[in-house]
Amino acid sequence: AAAALREDLTASLGAEHPDTLEARAMEAYLAHLRGDHREATVLALDVARAMCRTGDAQAPAAVARAAAAWRRLDDDRAAVTHGRELLRLCDSLHGADLLPPDHADLARRVRRRLEKLTSRGTGPSTARRTDAERFR
Repeated sequence: AAAALREDLTASLGAEHPDTLEARAMEAYLAHLRGDHREATVLALDVARAMCRTGDAQAPAAVARAAAAWRRLDDDRAAVTHGRELLRLCDSLHGADLLPPDHADLARRVRRRLEKLTSRGTGPSTARRTDAERFR
């Protein structure tokens, strides 16, 4: 139902209209609730990317939501790919002076996890990690 709503809104209002982005954010949240963290991450990043591109004041919150979904990924390759995009979004917010101080810490945590993942390779994870382990 959420996907159908988003598709209708995209067709009538456009992909970057606030209502369309809100529907996509809802899709991401529903994916999170059903445990589909990869889909939640992809959708949340899509919303964050659009908001960063348009300079939306809610872009930092959208990036934080994307990071929250990303932290739940247990596939190292996907985590590296999407983590790099998260860092690009943080950099774009920083360049536009839209990055709040607490988001600078978020960028550092993402960078730390990426460094850890790339230092051991990017193969699929064989074991789930706790949130605490993901940010060391």
